[in-house]
Amino acid sequence: MTDNLNTNLHHKLDEKLFALNIPGTVIEVTPAEAEELGAFEEDALSEDEAMDASELSKDEPLEQSNDNEEC
Repeated sequence: MTDNLNTNLHHKLDEKLFALNIPGTVIEVTPAEAEELGAFEEDALSEDEAMDASELSKDEPLEQSNDNEEC
């Protein structure tokens, strides 16, 4: 019985995802569907990972840009 329920949920989700191909269509999803689609998956870099990926060292200060400064 659970497999049949699970299949029905996936079928409804597939229909919603297919409808997203229609321009201007707004699709509402349940929290469970959003989680199934990975909406709540955290995949951002940590501050340390971002610094490791940058060309700056952790001891080097960030430069402040002064765009309002006239030449």
